[in-house]
Amino acid sequence: MLEAHVAFEVEAWTTSLTDTLSAQLATVFEWLDGVSLGSVFSEGDLDVLLETLLAPDVTTTVLAAHAAACEDGTPLGELVRREDFDRLVTTVAGMNDVQGAILDQITTSEVYADLISHVLFQGIRNYVITESPIARVPGASSLMRMGQNAFDTAAPKLSKGIEKQLTSFVSANLQETLRESRQYLESVAEDVDVDAIADDLYTRNADTALNEIAELVPQETLAEIVAIGQDAFAHLLDTPTFRAAAHYVLDANAARPVGEILAEAGVTVELLVAYLRPWVLRAADDGLMEELIRERLTAFYMHYE
Repeated sequence: MLEAHVAFEVEAWTTSLTDTLSAQLATVFEWLDGVSLGSVFSEGDLDVLLETLLAPDVTTTVLAAHAAACEDGTPLGELVRREDFDRLVTTVAGMNDVQGAILDQITTSEVYADLISHVLFQGIRNYVITESPIARVPGASSLMRMGQNAFDTAAPKLSKGIEKQLTSFVSANLQETLRESRQYLESVAEDVDVDAIADDLYTRNADTALNEIAELVPQETLAEIVAIGQDAFAHLLDTPTFRAAAHYVLDANAARPVGEILAEAGVTVELLVAYLRPWVLRAADDGLMEELIRERLTAFYMHYE
């Protein structure tokens, strides 16, 4: 009887594997349609999961994908559909609050302020040296064309005085200039034809081969980028912010049936059968399937001898 029972189970999980998996999973999915996530997975369970959650090491996978991309001459236009690109552009273009925040970040940056100061200083000084009444003094223009060092040597007090006055002027008017530059950038952003720019961007890159893009990033650099990302993600997993977000997601979905959540994620019976079937068949080919079944059934039959 034991041997017949083992043979029956092995046949169910090999020859009739697709039917067996489909039937079993369909029953489970039907059950999950009536089970809420919160009734199975509590906040305490989430805390335990977060304590054991690690940042995955995807270096090998990413480098393999990069190597494949370096050998793939498929044009980008075949990988990114025009309609998807246009939808993304339209969505991003409508994010006015984000655009305003970006402009604020740019125009309030110390680097940007230093750049504006340098441009103002150089522009005004060049005007003073080449176009101002001082530059029209007989012989002054020729002297100034010899360079700033010659000018400093010939009239050090005048040069230092000009620079001091210019520096004071730029410093005094910098904030107003920054405000005006922000208004200018904002007006430029409003007048920009985003659709025309997007069309040009897509058109110029649609025929670019994937390997041309992939080869711009050396594997050593990509490996370092992945390592940095892994370290950053590992740190993020340990922050109160990430934990709070995870709890928020659980709370938002706690009352929803697990089956509904799986369907929303695209997880179906057919998908799981397709993924599990090769693994189960390999286990059967290696003898593991029969070993596990025999071990379980032998214990049963020995118990009721």
